[in-house]
Amino acid sequence: VGKATASAERIFKIMEFPSKINAIEMDELDEKNPGQQVRIRDVNTLRGEIEFRNVWFRYPTRKEDFVLKGLSLKISPDEKVALVGESGCGKSTMMNLLMRFYDVDDGEILLDGVNITNYNLHDLRKAISLVMQEPIIFNYTIFENILYGKIDATNSEIREASQIANCDEFILNNQIKELDDSAQALIKLMEENKDALTNMITQAKYDEEMEVLKKCKDQEEKKGNFRTQEGDVDSRPDSLKDGDLSKGFYINCGIKGGKLSGGQKQRVAIARTIIRKPKVLVLDEAT
Repeated sequence: VGKATASAERIFKIMEFPSKINAIEMDELDEKNPGQQVRIRDVNTLRGEIEFRNVWFRYPTRKEDFVLKGLSLKISPDEKVALVGESGCGKSTMMNLLMRFYDVDDGEILLDGVNITNYNLHDLRKAISLVMQEPIIFNYTIFENILYGKIDATNSEIREASQIANCDEFILNNQIKELDDSAQALIKLMEENKDALTNMITQAKYDEEMEVLKKCKDQEEKKGNFRTQEGDVDSRPDSLKDGDLSKGFYINCGIKGGKLSGGQKQRVAIARTIIRKPKVLVLDEAT
């Protein structure tokens, strides 16, 4: 209890530390850029033009080293640009600045000619979709992971996003087997077959194995392997469920996407991003 209390105190101190970029109070303007806040009511009204104008930036923990020094770059709408360079040259930093995880030290970043600090932060991050090198995959089905990108998507939109992201290759071909190898499932199997197992092994050995599985079950739940309920993610009305999805969509991805390969996780994350139809799509080494 003492260790838990001390840990909780440290966590709450971090949570209460004021952030320069207020991601909670979405309607609050950046102090450095007072004025009328620009709202993005409809993403389709954006053209998607991005401009880095004489941008200087250094990370707060490394004040002596500028990662970007006077960077100027303009990307036109519908243009595809690949940033290539050695590790640490600032490729991911540019993505972080565009999403306003950090703000520039000098210069400005413009979206459709407007400084991004003048946009409502929530609107800005909805308009730009980002797929990181190590994507976040939830312990839900493939279908639910894609649906998370647009909670009111139709089944047709889910299928289309899956096709564009090349997920069909492993979804339709049943490359991922529906195998519940969780500790909870193994405990249930052992309980159902107790008589047969105790005839093969001693009762003491059976009890020993059950004890190990129960500890594994506790560890799984601490890591996030929670027992979910139907409707946790998919609360759509029947009108949006146009046509059945193939069985492969309903296979669980496992903790942190553990049942998927690295490439499969990337493709599911890309499908989740594509389904939003963003005006700006950023792939940070999503290969």
